[in-house]
Order: sequence, then C-alpha cells, then structure tokens
Amino acid sequence: MNKPRALKRKLDLIRTRSEQKEAMKLKRRLDEKTERTATLKPTDWKSVSVKHAEKFQKLLELWESDPESITIVNDNGVCFKKEFAIGSGSYGTEVYICLGSDGIERAIKRLPKLLCEKFLKNERDILNSRNAVDSPRIVNYCFYDDTSNPDFGYLILSLNEQNLEEFIREEGESMTESGATKMIRQVLEGLKALHTREPRILHRDLKPTNILVDVHGNLLLSDFVMGRFFPEQGATTYHTSNESGSHGWVAYECIDWGGLFSHKARNPSDTPIQLRWKEKSDIQVAGMLSFYILTEGKHPLGPKIVRLMNLHANNPKHLRDLSDPVVTDLLSQMLARDLDQRPYVEQALKHPYFLSLEEQMKFVEAVGNEPKLKNFCAVYRQLNNLDPSKPRSRLLPKDWKTVIGHDDLDTLCRGGHRSPSEYNGSRYTDCLRLIRNTFQHRDGKLSQLKKKTPATSSLEEYFFQLFPKLPFVLHQIIRECPDWKTRPALKEFFPVVDRHAVTDAD
Repeated sequence: MNKPRALKRKLDLIRTRSEQKEAMKLKRRLDEKTERTATLKPTDWKSVSVKHAEKFQKLLELWESDPESITIVNDNGVCFKKEFAIGSGSYGTEVYICLGSDGIERAIKRLPKLLCEKFLKNERDILNSRNAVDSPRIVNYCFYDDTSNPDFGYLILSLNEQNLEEFIREEGESMTESGATKMIRQVLEGLKALHTREPRILHRDLKPTNILVDVHGNLLLSDFVMGRFFPEQGATTYHTSNESGSHGWVAYECIDWGGLFSHKARNPSDTPIQLRWKEKSDIQVAGMLSFYILTEGKHPLGPKIVRLMNLHANNPKHLRDLSDPVVTDLLSQMLARDLDQRPYVEQALKHPYFLSLEEQMKFVEAVGNEPKLKNFCAVYRQLNNLDPSKPRSRLLPKDWKTVIGHDDLDTLCRGGHRSPSEYNGSRYTDCLRLIRNTFQHRDGKLSQLKKKTPATSSLEEYFFQLFPKLPFVLHQIIRECPDWKTRPALKEFFPVVDRHAVTDAD
C-alpha cells in the first residue's frame, strides 16, 4: 500500500531536482546575458545628435544601472520603452534610438515578425542595393535581424534628427530661399540615385514623414517598405492591383479612380484593377513635397478633403500662391496629371531653378552662339515678339538697351564689330549676341561698367543682375523646340532619357 506513495515522493523529488537544474541553467544564461550586455556598454559614446542627446544619456544610465532592461541586437543596445521611441509608422512599425558598442548612435526599426517577410526584408534589399549604398541622399542601412526574437524583426539604420514634417513645423518659418532650394534638390538627388541605375527602384511612399533630416539639415529618403525594384532591366512600369502610398501623397495614375467614382462594390470575380507605377509617379509626389517645403507645410492640392478631387481635375490650385515664376514653372511640370508632361529626374535637376548663376549664363551664351539664331526660326520669332500666337514673356523688359544704359552699352560694344546704334532694343536676339560677344572679348570691360554693384565680380554676374529671368525664358522657349534641344552646345541642359538603354555601368 505504501509503494505508490513512495514512488510518487521519489518522482516529485526527481521533478523538483530537474526544475532546479533548469532554473539554474536559465539563471546562468540570464547572468551571462546580463554580463555580456554590461560588457557591450560603450565606453566612448560618439555624441552627434542634438535632438536625441538626452535620450542617449538616459539610455547609457539605464545600461549601467539596469542592464537587464537593455536588448542587444547585433552589438547595439536598445530599450523598447516609450521614452526611447523616436517614431512610428504603418503596420505596427516602431522606431527607437539605439547605441552601438562602438559608441555610434543609430536608430532601430521594429516590426511584428509576421510582417517582416513582406516589408522589412524588402526594405533591407533596397537599402543594400548599390543605388542606395552609393548615395548620400538615402538613409544608411546597418543590420537586419529576424531570428533573435520570436515576435519581432529589426532593421538598424543610421540615426537622423527628425523627419521633414517635424522640421517644417519647428523651423519652417526660418527657412531661407536657398535652404528650400537645397532641400528640394536633395529630394530629387535621392530619386536620381533610385531611378537612373539598374536595378532601378521606385519609392512609392514619398511623404514628409518619410523624408529624414540629419543634424546638418540635409535630407535623406527613408522608409522603403513600399518600395519596389522594377521587374526587369529596362522596364518602365511596375504593375500592381493594389493601391499603395499615403492619402494625399499618391500620383494620379496610381489611384483606382474607377472604384472611387463607382456606386458599386467591386466583385471578387471582376478583372483585377491594373495600376501602373512609373518613375514619374515618384516625380509627381516629389512636386507635392517641394511645394510643402516652400510653403511651410502646405499642400499644392489644398486641404485633405479636396486633394483627390483637385488631383483628378489636374488642378494644383495653390501653385498660384508661389511668387517665384521659375519654381512655379518647375512644379507645374512635376505636378502635371499627364505623365508625358512631367520631367524625368535628370531633366528636373537641369531646370534653371537649380542651375548656378554661372551655369545659367553659360546656357545664355550657348544660345547666343547658335548660328540658327540668325535664321527666322521659331526661337527667333518668339524672342523678338514676332509671333502673335506665342508672345514674348512679360518677365523680360520691353527694351533691353534701356536696361543696360547708353554708357555701359558703349563700353560693351568697344572693340566689337557692331556699334550701339546697330543693336535693336526690342530684339532679344541682339541682346544675346551682345552678351555672347562680351563674354568672348572681355578686355577689362567689367571695371568700366557703371551699372555694376560694388559686389559684382564678373560679367556673368553683371548681366544676370540686369536680366535675371533671361535664362529661364530661354529655357521655356527652347524646351518646346525639339531640334534646338539636341544641338551640341545645348543638349547638356536638356537631357534625353531613354530608360530602355540604361545599363548598370557607373
């Protein structure tokens, strides 16, 4: 009768000893983990961030006092508490500061494990591509981990100060014109890195929260969860049956307009919709971002409630709020509903808005040096206001000779083949010839000019001060003339893009 009880006591004793052994093993592992965590605490914190400096200081203090609360991911320490979070996104994405054992500040993105295959791995692959790695305008990838935790996957990235939305909210009022131009250029430089070399990449989710600002005020494209490689080399379209992107920040051709205007729910048996994403889809949204930067956070299509309707109607109505006709012209092209009217990124970056004074005057000289300008061609007629259907831009003064003045005109004509009286003030082809001749026969003329300012350091600067919109007007005219855009001296200002011919060569 006592044998079963004795056996039970014996089994309980064995079980207790087994649990004790397991507990001891677990404790040893925890102790080893804690010891390793403490060992990895950096001794030389390379402090760079201003905005997150206090968070890093608290992280180091916590690392010292409570190492068990620190999670190590590829030798980077992170604490997944709210006080160390710096961002969040779709599908449960969370972003925290983390600090490497090498003392370098980084950011870590955490996503539920089930979504890693679809999203984080895709982002990792894009950020590992040469297009991203070689560009200073794309956030830097450090490490990917989907094995160390059963519930989450991690993506470690270089740390930046804030996103564009936060920057505009905090510092938009103090933004200078040159600062805005620099930021818009950097967005396009990021797209150029993605679009112009195989394997080419679409971002597909450009918006202010996905543009990061580093400690020096430079912009970087980030969050490539929705990004896609083109399906094959030379492909120009990525087809999908699913809408992607964020409300108000999606290109016209990437929206299911039929579904939006239909009173009926889509039947699962219906033919799937075919939405097409192209490089110029990113360009249209980049145009929205550019307006956002220029206007301290406004949208060219208006408030959220009317953005879709204005996009459908090809009505970026708030462009008229911009005072600079040059950037307005650029954005009107980027925001066009018709894909063919939008520029490729290389073409956008050659717009006069981005060209330096020297580059713009080089363009003016090249036009003035064209033999075709002597003929009664379309460019000649429009410049000289001889075509009623295409009047000359009002941005140019009616009489250019009056702007230069009699004394300076005498100086500029000195040593040339034409006297001041032989130039016609209403003909801008004559103005271009004068500029071209002056550049080719400088002869110390700058010091003798009366209309230059004390700060004028070159003839290029002198003419640009007198006719600041001349390069832009010439660009507007010539881009509508296919035979002019391919002239040897002008083609660098009007890139011809043929993606079917793109190779992976540097």
